[in-house]
Amino acid sequence: MNDQGSSLLESVLHAQSVQEIEKLSPYAVMLANRWAKEAPSRTRELEASGKLVATLKERAENEALLQWRSRIRIVRGGKAPSPEKEASPPPP
Repeated sequence: MNDQGSSLLESVLHAQSVQEIEKLSPYAVMLANRWAKEAPSRTRELEASGKLVATLKERAENEALLQWRSRIRIVRGGKAPSPEKEASPPPP
């Protein structure tokens, strides 16, 4: 992970959580950085509840699948959904 992304996560989360996140897929790390930037208080709540890493894994898998399906639609000549619909914020 780049220094900027790591420092952003470290400014929002505990070191142990950052280490666990860094072991996840690159997409999950990117998602964690986005959540830390856009919704730091909600990201801290997920960390405190012990659900952050599991939620990141699930969301990263779901969003990667949505992107893959979108690319397949484009290849087949369909219309691509807007990126805003694909990128989800942290769960409420």
